[in-house]
Amino acid sequence: MIDIEYYYDPEYQNFLLSSKRRELTPPETVLKHFSLKDVQNIVDFGMGLGFWTETLLKSIHKEGWVWGAECNQDFLDEVLHWKNREDIQRFTPFYMEKADRPLLPEWIPVPEVVFASLVLSTFADPGQAMDGLVRSMKKGGKLIVLDWVKNEYPVGPRINDKISLDKMKFLAEQYKLEIVKTVRISENVYGLEIQSGPEFEYGYYDLREEETYSEELIRS
Repeated sequence: MIDIEYYYDPEYQNFLLSSKRRELTPPETVLKHFSLKDVQNIVDFGMGLGFWTETLLKSIHKEGWVWGAECNQDFLDEVLHWKNREDIQRFTPFYMEKADRPLLPEWIPVPEVVFASLVLSTFADPGQAMDGLVRSMKKGGKLIVLDWVKNEYPVGPRINDKISLDKMKFLAEQYKLEIVKTVRISENVYGLEIQSGPEFEYGYYDLREEETYSEELIRS
């Protein structure tokens, strides 16, 4: 039997828009902790099947725009079909190839906020992923991260593949990012608000191969 990544499992895909997902990351609870009312452009990074789309549209500025980044083409096709069927305005889903250090495409407006729900733990080095997302934003922009508490849960990543809150904070600090806020969203999910620290240098990387932390360090 082929061992596929959990996010390609049909059971997990059914979970993405389920009532269990709502219990795990209740939108009303989440958005009480992170104010978005003046945001003009927000990226829903790893949007999946669009669980957060309508909530984000209601939470940002009345003329603000949600940009949905997704690397799973099947998910993207479903979201595009939903967007067209329901005529959802102020929302643009787009394909983004998965990379160790994701840099948002230059054709979208530079966002003030990137929202990443249950996605950073899919990266070998979440710190590197955070680095790329922060440098893709406006200076002073914020990265909102929701991720798995290191508990057993019926769906999603195995417990050894989850990144604890302490580890996520450590990785952010290694890339000179500043933790502005930490919150407990539910028994199985924590939240972080992250910004560039005073020593963070903006600008895109060139193509030189760069040293990364070993997988053993990231997964410990």
